[in-house]
Amino acid sequence: MLIDTHAHLNFPQYVTDTDRVIKRSIRNGVGKIVCVGSNLADSRKAIDLAQEYPETIYAAAGIHPHDTASNSDLLSSNRQIKQLKLLAQNKHIIAIGECGLDYSSPPPGEKERSVSEQRKLFQSQIEIAQELNLPLLVHTRKAFAETMDTLEKACQKKKITGVIHFYSAGKKGIKRVLNLGFFFGLDGNLTYEQGLQIVASQIPLEKIILETDCPWLTPEPFRGQRNEPKNIKFIAEALAKIKKVSFEKIAFQTTQNAGRLLRLNN
Repeated sequence: MLIDTHAHLNFPQYVTDTDRVIKRSIRNGVGKIVCVGSNLADSRKAIDLAQEYPETIYAAAGIHPHDTASNSDLLSSNRQIKQLKLLAQNKHIIAIGECGLDYSSPPPGEKERSVSEQRKLFQSQIEIAQELNLPLLVHTRKAFAETMDTLEKACQKKKITGVIHFYSAGKKGIKRVLNLGFFFGLDGNLTYEQGLQIVASQIPLEKIILETDCPWLTPEPFRGQRNEPKNIKFIAEALAKIKKVSFEKIAFQTTQNAGRLLRLNN
């Protein structure tokens, strides 16, 4: 069995065929899927999917750094956090996220993201995870050092665990993530980015979990198409080649890793 630990089946790209996507994933050996929130509305949809597919879908509730109050018509950050904390107590929620820091340039048409709002939302979500004893799904782009500084400081007060989603900090970041006790999320770009393949060869297999981040980051041989959880097997196959072990070993170990991090019943 494989586990997709980071999927966005709550996004509009799946509104017409969610059931078919989930059934295709099951037929392709994906036994569990973590549906991840990026704002309050998406987090509620993730819970709805977990309620509808309790044997397959698990939910994470979070506010993505793109979804800052200054960049949208969302509620103030204080009200967002208050509502998120209530959502996070739902029995289907197994993690807080996707949360973190993103200092990359916004896409055309989007306003500049507020750094202060990002920091406030990230810190608040760390505190929710600590209070509720839930792991974190951490997004970091162009902000790895500050993200790790924030997590390390938080851990001095109370230990937390989690994953650096879509790990992209290179060889230099590996030791820091390991010292924190976090996992590394590897995605579809592992199938075509040679630099990431070299980095992955140096990450202990016991600290790797697999993610599609669908609908994005579609692996080869379907790159360019909408991604789905069923494609997690191509990431596993790529990792097996990198680690020079069998596909079965990758499937077993990454499933064990995901179960340990997210406290799933494997």
